[in-house]
Amino acid sequence: MLPVHLDLTNKHVLIAGGGRVAARRTSALCMEPCSITIVSPDICDEMANLIETYQLNWKKKKVDAEDVKDAFLIVAATDDPSVNEWMTQSALPHQLVNCVSQSELGNVIVPKVVRAGKVTISVSTSGASPARTKQLAAAIETLLEQEDVDVLDELYIERKKRQRKSR
Repeated sequence: MLPVHLDLTNKHVLIAGGGRVAARRTSALCMEPCSITIVSPDICDEMANLIETYQLNWKKKKVDAEDVKDAFLIVAATDDPSVNEWMTQSALPHQLVNCVSQSELGNVIVPKVVRAGKVTISVSTSGASPARTKQLAAAIETLLEQEDVDVLDELYIERKKRQRKSR
């Protein structure tokens, strides 16, 4: 898989599932300027907090074809692997699908993201070990010096100024 950074501005994201894994995916996506809908008959406390904090749309029911059809990104994170598999098979060719129970069924793996200022680092073990991914991301995060972050922020501002002048 090719690592890319995806602009989700004004895109519709469907999170199918209300448990801890779905909540982790939702938490990461709440930092993006997208529209998020959670579909699940039940949700964990963390998901309830995210829904309330970010005013997310929650459909208190099982996911169906109508929920999936308009999503740009689908996160299949139910506690039923057969439902997750159905979502990956039902997706249209232009839809992105992250299947948490069997990553190889989807066309997207959501990496662990380390952010500091303008620095964004994606860490993935391609679904082999989410726990090891977290450990690697934590180790990488300790390597980021605040001085580097500050310098990059300044360089970004200077670059934007040069770009405006050249227009």
